[in-house]
Amino acid sequence: MPREILTLQLGNYANYVGTHLWNLQESSFCYDPNAEAGEVDHDVLYREGRTANRQTTYTPRVLVVDLKGTLKFMPQEGELYGRKIPLDEEQMLENVVWESGRVEVVKEAKVEKNEFQKDLEVAGKSEEEEEEKDYNFKETVQDWIDFSYSRYHPRSIHIVNQYSHSKEENQFDTITNGMQLWHDFDFQDEFTDKIRQYLEECDGCQGFQTIMDCVDGFSGVGVKMLEHLQDEYGKASLVFPVIPPAILNFKNADKTMSSSVRVINTALAVSNLVECCSLFVPLSTMGRCWRDLDKPRTWSHLSYEQTNLYQTSAILATFLDTGSLRYRLKNPSSGGFLGSLCGDLTPYGRKMAAAGLALPFPMNTSEDLIDFLDKSDQMCLHTQLTPNTTVGTNYVVQSVSIRGIPGNKLKRPSTAKSAQRQQRMAAYRCDSVSEMMQFYYQCQLHASMSHVTACRAPMEVRTPFPYELFDSRVGHDGFVTELDLGVNQATSSTPTLATLQNSGDLADTLDSLHREVSRIRIARIPRFVESGLELEDYKESLERLVDFKERYEDNYEL
Repeated sequence: MPREILTLQLGNYANYVGTHLWNLQESSFCYDPNAEAGEVDHDVLYREGRTANRQTTYTPRVLVVDLKGTLKFMPQEGELYGRKIPLDEEQMLENVVWESGRVEVVKEAKVEKNEFQKDLEVAGKSEEEEEEKDYNFKETVQDWIDFSYSRYHPRSIHIVNQYSHSKEENQFDTITNGMQLWHDFDFQDEFTDKIRQYLEECDGCQGFQTIMDCVDGFSGVGVKMLEHLQDEYGKASLVFPVIPPAILNFKNADKTMSSSVRVINTALAVSNLVECCSLFVPLSTMGRCWRDLDKPRTWSHLSYEQTNLYQTSAILATFLDTGSLRYRLKNPSSGGFLGSLCGDLTPYGRKMAAAGLALPFPMNTSEDLIDFLDKSDQMCLHTQLTPNTTVGTNYVVQSVSIRGIPGNKLKRPSTAKSAQRQQRMAAYRCDSVSEMMQFYYQCQLHASMSHVTACRAPMEVRTPFPYELFDSRVGHDGFVTELDLGVNQATSSTPTLATLQNSGDLADTLDSLHREVSRIRIARIPRFVESGLELEDYKESLERLVDFKERYEDNYEL
């Protein structure tokens, strides 16, 4: 049964995350016709097509939105289906109605491809050569297009020409500017037409997954787009608002003013998401994100530069890649659909959930899963990825995805002498990774519900993923070793765990956001009113945020 999903990426940091996500997807493709069939159904997120030369293509079913200037060397229609032949100056002058002598031709400087993109053009390059080369992405990446391995369908990329991308300041500043952009007829007509064409190709679309910047104007585009999807299609919609770890000041605003604009955008986005999507999960590698960006999240065997967009977006993409396994497997278990995931995680209308990630899953190479879980009895297996959030162990509803734990690392065979100690554990009765993880959470969480999805295949770590994230104790297979393996040890795959959780603890997250936005005097920031924000609508949005927070309180009544 077809279970297609359309992915939508709105904003620059969202496209950093999305680019890593598609790179991860394609690194797991197997082109060996004699290999065992994989567990993941790539048709959920990908579409098959043909070029004008009748060549078969396999591209992400995605709509990518960003500002003018982000594509640099790549044409908007992509390169997979051939490039349009650009007009020379003489041909352009023939197409204008004014006298040629009164027309000034302004040429944009041509942007050269970086070394990685140039190497992708070289046919026949061996995978070993590509893996051995160090492109130093951490220092050289200027934008998401620089490390994009995937090739896109001509309708995938949608550029906002009304605003230009800049490394100095963000011109696309307010949520209301984004809403105004959506109401531009040409923008909306072209955008919605691309969505419609994608869905007409589907045989059984599950719904939509959206990655969107929520701190600038793209939050407004996202909200209006989600309202359109809800009205026109009525399918499940899972949204990941992302907050970058380093944010530019907005145009004509200092740091303090920019922080206030960012807080208002985030609060209004959350308030609106409650009404127009099935579930939303805010993501950031920063522990605090409303006004101040600080307290970067930490993992035991991971190190990264806290403001590096290339590295931090890879961490968020790892969460998306693993967390989405529940609705991407070929033989889904009960609840293995996007709608089921959203329904399970939204009791009492609690449409906001929290994200968690273990990267790598911190199990030693010499131990079995049963022993690792036994010694982890009092520790949380994952690190939170939702800002200003701590989820406890009571009344939790969660969806857990774990990958990369082979069957021979579950427990010792009953015939082995070394199994005697394990056989005294209640978990020894479990015969699969998912069953053992389910039992673990039953013991760890009070009055809670867990859905566990397990996939044997680990996450592949290939160029251009930032493999330098892993410390020197992480082995080639991603499991932790007792010895320091040195800087030359390259991790090629890793086990991971991702969680989506809902509990009453998220009331504190919403309360902190409401408290922060309530301190701001909207009258001192005229750009919101100037771009169409009505003060009464603003007050109603903040009241709706309070009402939404109350759904997470213990005394909430339906």
